[in-house]
Amino acid sequence: MADNKKAGFTCSDVLLIPDFKEAVVLAGANGMQRIINRVNVMEVPDVIDWVRPGEFLITSGFPFRDQPDAISDMIPQLVEKGVSALGIKTKRFIDKIPARALELADQLDFPILELPSSTVFSDVVRDIMERVLVQEARELSLLQSRFQKLSQQLLYGKGLEEFLQTLDGILNNPIILLDDSNHLFLSPLAEQLEEADNARLWASLREESNLGVSFVTLGERRIRVYVSAVNDKQYEKCLLILLEWNQEHSVVDRLTIDRVGVLVGLEMINANARREVELKYVDQFLQDWITGRIVTMEDLKLRAEACGCPLEEERPRYVALVRFLNAKPSIKHMQQAIKRLRTKSICEDLQATILEGELIILFPEANQGMRNLAIEAITADLKAHFPTESYSLCIGNRTKSADRVYESYNDAKKIHHISSICDYREPYVDYMKLGVFQLLYHLPDTEEVKDYRNQFIMPLLAYDAKHHSQLFETLKVYFKHNRNVKKTSAELFTHYNTVSYRVERVCELLGISLDNGDDILQLHLAVKLNEMRPA
Repeated sequence: MADNKKAGFTCSDVLLIPDFKEAVVLAGANGMQRIINRVNVMEVPDVIDWVRPGEFLITSGFPFRDQPDAISDMIPQLVEKGVSALGIKTKRFIDKIPARALELADQLDFPILELPSSTVFSDVVRDIMERVLVQEARELSLLQSRFQKLSQQLLYGKGLEEFLQTLDGILNNPIILLDDSNHLFLSPLAEQLEEADNARLWASLREESNLGVSFVTLGERRIRVYVSAVNDKQYEKCLLILLEWNQEHSVVDRLTIDRVGVLVGLEMINANARREVELKYVDQFLQDWITGRIVTMEDLKLRAEACGCPLEEERPRYVALVRFLNAKPSIKHMQQAIKRLRTKSICEDLQATILEGELIILFPEANQGMRNLAIEAITADLKAHFPTESYSLCIGNRTKSADRVYESYNDAKKIHHISSICDYREPYVDYMKLGVFQLLYHLPDTEEVKDYRNQFIMPLLAYDAKHHSQLFETLKVYFKHNRNVKKTSAELFTHYNTVSYRVERVCELLGISLDNGDDILQLHLAVKLNEMRPA
């Protein structure tokens, strides 16, 4: 429930003081809610350099006795300086305030009060400042009360969600917390707003040169927001945002947001420490599960529940090993990707960990026989951390039982090894996509296998070395493009006839015929074998 938070001592409160019962508001009535925090007396015309924001400026009119119109010139300057109101005692030095000055004050919503001739300035200063100090003491007490209430909540382990719920109840406005990884925490009032969960919108506020009051558009409504940085070096990029949705911000509201930033920073440190411990247990569980170190299904279920990953025993699963095609990212970078995969992946029940220095993903089948839907979701998730075409998913075979996941992991490792040797660069690869490579991988490394490879490959390599030619390179590209001469010449930037000549020369050297299917098959197998086990 929102507490009593009247916004400071205002111009309208001045009229409630007994000494001001005969004062009259001549202009600027729409600005009577301006806050007054001090009083200043003007008896010289060049006072503009000495005024301060929030002042109630009073004068006997002496500086304007010879030129009343100077009041008109001064009003815009006072407004620019942030002066709250002007009180002028008439009848003694000036008879009345010029009409032009009153018109300007109305246009600028700048209150001008006509003070009775009996007004004693020392009494005005005392009466107003007494009330200002009382109001400030009340606001300080309110601020302290709020801070204490919120401190106790976190002290008793209520957490950020209940903290934000209490805070938006106190302020009666939505609250949004944006952490350093652009994860949003929304108070109950914020959850009800359209587009409030747009992390990109709130992250753009970090680019503001100064935090504080800003403006954003939610739906069709443009609102004012107050932005405060969480006061902790570890979380200096975290923002606490107060939305002016239900009612106007008060000074105390903004001070509250600034003060509780310290509490939020401490709670985030504690929550992060707890999360790190939990994640270590989850990582250890996943590593033991994927490698088959958990022997029985009963143990697997118990550990899964303890880590918050309850199992559906019979749900088909796959293990994917991410093969990075260029530079391998750091462990820290992969850990950030894992954090996103675990919390924001659109692939349901996905798990990820680092095993033997590699990024491993364990995922269930989206629906019966619909593995590709899950692969597309994982690829979309990885794009948030790694450039497109910089990685390939090596996917093991499907396992029907949770305690057989290690079989899919072993498959993924083999596929990773084979695709690395063959430089397979497709977005994802499984045994089916490896084709003949999976057969060649299982061939023993015997002299017979080497002899088979060498009888086709060595003559070409020797010829290329002697004549500085490119027969073998041309042959590889030729098979890559399914013996399409036009595509081969395009990739090699070579004339069509040159490619045809080189292929014919290969056949002459090896004593085989392009028209003989068995000859071409044997040559193709030898080239594939050489890619895995170079001569």
